[in-house]
Amino acid sequence: MNPTISLFTPTPQFANDLADVVRIFWGGAQFRVNEPGGEITVAHTETEENGVRRCRIAMTGACSGCAEKTRGISSDPLLEKRYHKRLIKQALYDVMKQVTGRTPPWGSLTGIRPTRLLYEGMSRGLTLAEAETETRDIFDLKPEKAALLREIIEVQQTLPAPRDDEADLYVGIPFCVSRCAYCSFLSGEVGKGKQLPPYVDALEKEIAGTLALMDRQGLKPRAFYMGGGTPTSLSAAQLDRVLSAAQPFIDRALEVTVEAGRPDTIDAEKLAVIRSRGATRISINPQTMHDETLQRIGRRHTTAQTEAAYALARKTGFSHINMDLIAGLPGENLGMFLETLRWSRSLAPESLTVHTLSIKRSSLLHLWEAQLPDGEMVARMVDAGREEAAGRGMQPYYLYRQKHMAGNLENVGYALPGHACVYNVDMMEETGHVLACGAGAISKRVDPAIGRIERAPNVSEIKNYLERTDEMLSRKQLLWQSDWKRSAPSR
Repeated sequence: MNPTISLFTPTPQFANDLADVVRIFWGGAQFRVNEPGGEITVAHTETEENGVRRCRIAMTGACSGCAEKTRGISSDPLLEKRYHKRLIKQALYDVMKQVTGRTPPWGSLTGIRPTRLLYEGMSRGLTLAEAETETRDIFDLKPEKAALLREIIEVQQTLPAPRDDEADLYVGIPFCVSRCAYCSFLSGEVGKGKQLPPYVDALEKEIAGTLALMDRQGLKPRAFYMGGGTPTSLSAAQLDRVLSAAQPFIDRALEVTVEAGRPDTIDAEKLAVIRSRGATRISINPQTMHDETLQRIGRRHTTAQTEAAYALARKTGFSHINMDLIAGLPGENLGMFLETLRWSRSLAPESLTVHTLSIKRSSLLHLWEAQLPDGEMVARMVDAGREEAAGRGMQPYYLYRQKHMAGNLENVGYALPGHACVYNVDMMEETGHVLACGAGAISKRVDPAIGRIERAPNVSEIKNYLERTDEMLSRKQLLWQSDWKRSAPSR
């Protein structure tokens, strides 16, 4: 069901948040805020009395239902804004459960990082088990999802925590040999490769300036991550130049990851360069073992090429390879996904990321919606991925969610003990500083103690990046101003 909804609310600032709740159940719903004419009307009213806020949501039209929620008003303005929004969302969630008869796996949660809720509970003195129970009950999570969050935090607590005098270094290569149908990133196809040489020149300059900034600020290396796009879209010589520029950081980093990514971009010379420059972890990501699916989604490689790339990486000496798989690809069913899981076992990656397909309008995948497996089947795929990872002795160590995900599910990274990627945890939990280089890369400065995060985004369009590299360095310098009193630069 994809109705048009007239949403009447005295808090239009929360309208998008309320729309997100409805789309948990009706993914294609459209909204008119404080305007009549929808097939369904959602009316939000509320009162305050004796320090208590009472929120009422009534739905009429093609569907009907009603729910009320109350909560004491906090004296802290920031907390009150959060609790106010949560109260309205949960009242609407109760109505949606009434009219659909469904209980989504993640309940009323619409955020990207649900682990934060457990961490927030623990900051108030709850044990991890108590925070798990509280989050499950407040947000109506299925017990297995709440347990998954607890397991992830248990692994994260074994990792070295980021320090204020450390920073991760991210280097972005926004090029691919072809564009995947599900991709919404601002990456370009390599084509004849004319943009690669000037991009490498600019990247070398930005990396050098960033390392100088780290020295001035007394920042020590934590984790290095080279991502994309597809870094191995570069030639071996270009890869060597970029990694050589970052070598002073790499030599002292806790871990070094390079996304090899697409099997059709990997050869012995590139792997030798990545290995010689100190990479401790690479990703080789097939997404599926089914060649017909790979062709359908625009990945110009085969299962045989993936197998050859893994064998070559092992021969080169890599002892930690990550594999990404996607549940819910067009034309695939549970049996096909189980075949992919069994096949991936034969390649024996040390870590495995099971993504749930996210259908974004900025990608081409919405053209294939008629061929996509339904949410129930995708949920079974995701469960199968978790069972497979557990059967290999892997533990979940990070999780994030996105809008428009099949079945309102999640992406989970699993790893053998001792193989969790610190950079992934830093990024997902937003607990460590990140200095980022390349078109579209985003640097972050964080203060977890007060929940403050400030960002300095690089321009995304490659031509602009080449012309404004000095400005990108200046943005990072501004980010580390001692007083932090500034507004973030525009993209």
